[in-house]
Amino acid sequence: MNKKYLTKQDVDGLAARPRTVSKVSIAEKVSEYYIAGGVTPVGKKLAEDIFRIMVRDVEIKVREVLADSLKASRSLPQDIVASIINDADSVAVSFVQYYADLSNEDMIRILNIPSLSKQKAVASRMNLPSEISQYIVDSCPEEVVGVLISNDSANITLPTYNVILKRFENHEDIKSRLVYRNELPTSIIEKIVNSLSEELKKRLMLSHNLSSDMACDIVEEVKEKATLKVSEDYSSDRQIEELVHQLYTSNRLTSNLVVRSICMGDLKFFEYAIVYLSNTPITEVRKILFNSAADFMVRNLLRKAYIPKTMFPAVFSALKVIKEIHFDCCNSNRKSFVHKVIERILTYTPDGDELSEEDIRYLVSKIS
Repeated sequence: MNKKYLTKQDVDGLAARPRTVSKVSIAEKVSEYYIAGGVTPVGKKLAEDIFRIMVRDVEIKVREVLADSLKASRSLPQDIVASIINDADSVAVSFVQYYADLSNEDMIRILNIPSLSKQKAVASRMNLPSEISQYIVDSCPEEVVGVLISNDSANITLPTYNVILKRFENHEDIKSRLVYRNELPTSIIEKIVNSLSEELKKRLMLSHNLSSDMACDIVEEVKEKATLKVSEDYSSDRQIEELVHQLYTSNRLTSNLVVRSICMGDLKFFEYAIVYLSNTPITEVRKILFNSAADFMVRNLLRKAYIPKTMFPAVFSALKVIKEIHFDCCNSNRKSFVHKVIERILTYTPDGDELSEEDIRYLVSKIS
């Protein structure tokens, strides 16, 4: 076949059903001719007529080669585009991912086809419009949304990110993909940081242009959780007191760490921390903490230990849960305990202590 000239005989030859190898060769040659540019109107029409025959070919190999060859073309007739995108996955997927002139309507039609492979192909397209990103997040399965998030060229608006967080709140793969995305709005970082593993938090700090304050907060939280993890492994008062003493002498016994410990159910750590910070004997600390008729004494003890007043509700909530369920730090379920403490904080309304939404968000962040 002469690459420069397409004739009616070429079309007629295809209709006569030559061998698969011949048809594949013709598909490649005609596609190359079509894409190269400088095609006459007559030649363009003849090439498109050949494509119309080939997209209906019974041999899937022919259709696969044609679709793959045409993915770099522009302005194909809509009927040819529709034939390709509605074909088998092996024919359509590469074309769907790379053909530049798919309209938003085309992409939405593809997303409504029950084919994960085609949906993922749309989600991985370069410079995906924000409207299509929103449609994927609203309508497609987790696997497709994951591909979208990993597509750094896709346009994703803040409202769409918020839908992702709401819809996939407990999906670790989605959180991981968000962390590894090149750009992430600061407000989204703030919302997910407390629910990430320590490894993902470190990655978040490395991958995103975080403010120094936020980075410091993340580092501090990682250290606090690591410290309390060590404390969990200790059973005797002596071991825990030694740990608290080390933290105190190195100026690492912070209010955040102390409050986090009681809210995580680490009662012994909290007691000895208060001992060191308030210079009060352990017997007196325990007597005050569990004398339910004297909340003002607990407040005075916390003030003496320089615990900020904004953190008092978290401490009181944790102490009340400990008393109610007879919490045993060695045998009780810590996750269940933390959940109950958060519930208490969300409904905390004692006289004289009004919690703003910001206060509540801050306290919950110190627990979760």
